[in-house]
Amino acid sequence: MHERKVYKDYQESDLQEVFARAHPSSWQDLIAHLEQYGLSIHHITPGETAHMIADARQASIDNVPFPQSVDQAYRVMKSHRNPELVRQEEQRWIARTAEYERERQEQRHQA
Repeated sequence: MHERKVYKDYQESDLQEVFARAHPSSWQDLIAHLEQYGLSIHHITPGETAHMIADARQASIDNVPFPQSVDQAYRVMKSHRNPELVRQEEQRWIARTAEYERERQEQRHQA
């Protein structure tokens, strides 16, 4: 499970990569993209994905308008961090990562 760390926090460059792929126009767009593709972006860990989702959810809950730039989104997301929400997302992504890795191993054995 190399680089599949669940407790690793994200950097602005990670969020920049997600913005480049997803072109989100709302917190919900960003969350949906991360939910769908988070485990398949190989240089972004499950932990970084979990933390981005938790921070974007909290910004949405707090009714923060969605920023148009990555640097603004990064600052907003980090400043609206809810440690309990982060912990919940980490736990969810531990399970998702384990399932993803199991499926990948099964596919390798079938090939």
